[in-house]
Amino acid sequence: MQAKGFHTTLSTRIPLHARHEYASCNLFVLHELPADIIVDSFELDDHGFCFQFVGNTNLELPTSGVANESGWLLVAVKPETDLVVVDVPLHVRYGVPREGHDSRHAIQLPPPTCFWACTSSCALQALSYKSLHNALPFQSPKFHLLNSSVQFEILQLTTSSPLSFDIPVGNINHTLYIELCTVTVTLLAFVYIVHQCWTMSKTLYSVHLKMQ
Repeated sequence: MQAKGFHTTLSTRIPLHARHEYASCNLFVLHELPADIIVDSFELDDHGFCFQFVGNTNLELPTSGVANESGWLLVAVKPETDLVVVDVPLHVRYGVPREGHDSRHAIQLPPPTCFWACTSSCALQALSYKSLHNALPFQSPKFHLLNSSVQFEILQLTTSSPLSFDIPVGNINHTLYIELCTVTVTLLAFVYIVHQCWTMSKTLYSVHLKMQ
């Protein structure tokens, strides 16, 4: 599924057919997010998520202002039913301008990795942390939320949507005109403020003279 626009929700559906076998385990969803994608930690807190994010947390920077490195979002999930749905709000940074009319930029999101993390050796066919880390994407960092877990099992039957973004980007041929307009408006605003300050100071000075 493809999301159009700069704001959407990534919805992951996790069927848990044998969740009773993992009573002492925690369920996690790991998202690898391209540098174009933003997650707002305050927004996730408002949604009540228990999570850890590793990546660029500056929400104001455009894509051109960040390194081309993925961000990583690990979300702890409460497995209360046999079908768990995790909705993560996502936002897109402003893209790099390109040539051409109505230019667009497509952003692909890798599917999330869902897994059980167990604090004791209770899960069937479980992996060690080293084995789990080898099964995850190569660049994924280590997370302190997993420090107390000793065995892991990756879930295969999960679905997630959307997996791509399609966003408009500016026309690079318009950059010069935009910069000139920005400079002009800024200078006019500066002149207006100086003029208003000068007028106000003259008025206050005249009032002061009349009071003497």
